[in-house]
Amino acid sequence: MVYPHTYRTEHSETITTNAVYGEYYAAKTSKKINIEPDLLLILQYVDSNRLQFLDDLAEIVKFKSVSGKLQYRDDVDRMISFTEEWLKKLQMKYECFNIGHYLLDGKKVPIPSVILASLGNCIDKKTVCVYLHLDVPEPDLADWTTNPWTLTNKNNVFFGNGTACGKGPLMMWFHVIQAFQKSDMPLPVNVKFIIEFMNHENSLGLSAFLPTRVQDFFAGIYNVILCESEWIGGKHPCLIYGCVGMIHFEIAITQSEDSKVDIKEDMKAIVNSLVDDKEQILIKHFGEYVEQITPDEEKVYENIKDFDADEIRDSLPDFKKPWDQVKLLMSFWRLPSIHVHENLECVCDKKDFSKIKKVVTLKLVPRQVVDKVEKLVKAHVKSVVKENNIKNTVTCETLDSKRPWFENFRLPCYNAARRAVIQIYKEDPNMIRESRARKAVTVLDRVLEKNIVMLPLACRGSNPGEANENISSRNYYEGTKVIAAYMFQTSYIKDAAV
Repeated sequence: MVYPHTYRTEHSETITTNAVYGEYYAAKTSKKINIEPDLLLILQYVDSNRLQFLDDLAEIVKFKSVSGKLQYRDDVDRMISFTEEWLKKLQMKYECFNIGHYLLDGKKVPIPSVILASLGNCIDKKTVCVYLHLDVPEPDLADWTTNPWTLTNKNNVFFGNGTACGKGPLMMWFHVIQAFQKSDMPLPVNVKFIIEFMNHENSLGLSAFLPTRVQDFFAGIYNVILCESEWIGGKHPCLIYGCVGMIHFEIAITQSEDSKVDIKEDMKAIVNSLVDDKEQILIKHFGEYVEQITPDEEKVYENIKDFDADEIRDSLPDFKKPWDQVKLLMSFWRLPSIHVHENLECVCDKKDFSKIKKVVTLKLVPRQVVDKVEKLVKAHVKSVVKENNIKNTVTCETLDSKRPWFENFRLPCYNAARRAVIQIYKEDPNMIRESRARKAVTVLDRVLEKNIVMLPLACRGSNPGEANENISSRNYYEGTKVIAAYMFQTSYIKDAAV
């Protein structure tokens, strides 16, 4: 992969008319967009009801909605009932759907229901589809400095499981709808909700269920929005327009009777054939599926604010320490990579060392296809076994895979989100990608075939889905306002609704 900035100079920068990047950054943008009177009323309602909004967040945090452990099953059901009460209070039409069963601690139980809810059906308004999830990972109490099930205010930062990811965003959306209703104001858009409780279990059942409702419930939606993840820094708001994909392979080697070679040596030979010590992928033809970087694309990364490369430089391998912001961010978000995990050996009483396993994780980027990469890797391992005359038995199996996701952030739906952020924060948001894979996003992208906007509402350090998850007072209330502004800005889009 060639980085254009390795040959650019200050005198050779290209002014582009590229449809994806150039015009966006060439255009002069204002950091102040007037707030219309109707939006002002909503913002005033939010400011006047901060204490109630905080009480609502404290109430929802109490639910131990862990979908991956049987002991929390009743708590998940209570979380569903709590959500239903709010939907009734907001006069939303909704239905809970049973979408199958799964094994939980060895017991077959129903997958927690998926809730589809809607408000408004005006044909003259755009319809926004909101994805939310209310399950949380089981907290390790040793890693938390506060009680994860009790909302704790520390210097205007609210700590609690689900505050930044899932529960917090749900309450923000509910509060916005409540603000419109209490202000006797119709919503500027129709809203449809997808609320699931299996996000932390790879959204089990979602990909099979959603296609059954494409022709009715999802008919006519304009775009999909998710309020997931966090900003790249602590001050500058962001919009996310892409995330990487992942494939996890398990390479296993079993000692054969006719082989005198240590299985660890064979594993070393296979691993060394995948990636070198500078993280260059050695699999033939692997880079053919990666889109070439352009100078215009680099401009996107150059314009990202609130990222300090020096903060992470000491933790980088030596060959990466001289890299600038562009190369570092692209290595996280834009370029594929291979990570080889530690050997997995027998830990049982029998001490059977005749078999060894190693998990290999491939990070995929947009334009790479999971099926093609799988075939390339498996063919490569097979070829290495043959070339090295490995007699021990080698297998390479796919454990899990997630597709990469990517959007054109110059689309009207992104411009609406961008303008909403500018209205509330008075800052043009960073356009960033994510270095993690998201199953729910790729399911929504594949099934609904609508543009997706990811609007993170929490700043860096909020630890979404991790220990000590939190959301700042500023992000909680201003994020609620951004959602309201986004509704108005989406209603102003003049292109076709479908």
